[in-house]
Amino acid sequence: MEIMPIYSSFMLIFGMNISAAIFTDSQSRLYSWLFGQPERAYHLNELRRLTGLGSASLQRELNRLATAGLVDAQAVGNQRRFQANAQSPVYAELVALTRKTLGTVPVLQDALQPLRPKLVSAWVYGSVAKQTDTAHSDIDVMLVGNDLLLSQVLAALEPAEAQLGRKINPNCYSPQEFERRRLEPDSFVNRVLSQPTLPLVGDAHEPA
Repeated sequence: MEIMPIYSSFMLIFGMNISAAIFTDSQSRLYSWLFGQPERAYHLNELRRLTGLGSASLQRELNRLATAGLVDAQAVGNQRRFQANAQSPVYAELVALTRKTLGTVPVLQDALQPLRPKLVSAWVYGSVAKQTDTAHSDIDVMLVGNDLLLSQVLAALEPAEAQLGRKINPNCYSPQEFERRRLEPDSFVNRVLSQPTLPLVGDAHEPA
């Protein structure tokens, strides 16, 4: 039994409840940046702009994280920069939990909700799926569906781009075109399917 597609469907229905049960609103806003993109360091003003938190709430959360050793706070000139502490014993677990509940997959699943009636399957591929991405990496998404218009897909994903702070590159196929490409051994579709993927809707490896 495939675990990831089941988990993906579960998160699509209950993801918001899971994240709300684990994190406060302030934590959700902050963790999605600090631990969702742990390779990136942030100035205080940048975090205030990205999270929308007030100065007091933000400072309180950052001080708590720094005291616990979960975040490094370094002075750079007159400012401090904050970054997830990769030496923390719970670093990997916290990053994984954040990404599963607040990261790329839940955000994209939520963004694609208006297109669900048309979608057969959708998934993330490339560096994000391989976990080799950086803060500047694009997010590659493949979608298979009926009557998908690229303009509609781009419009649906625009809020996710703003929330994640990254460009999203969608590739759209009809079910017929997708199956035709799968029959071509050296096709781009088969190269994608031979590498790690993160399911958003359905299962990439099931017939369209």
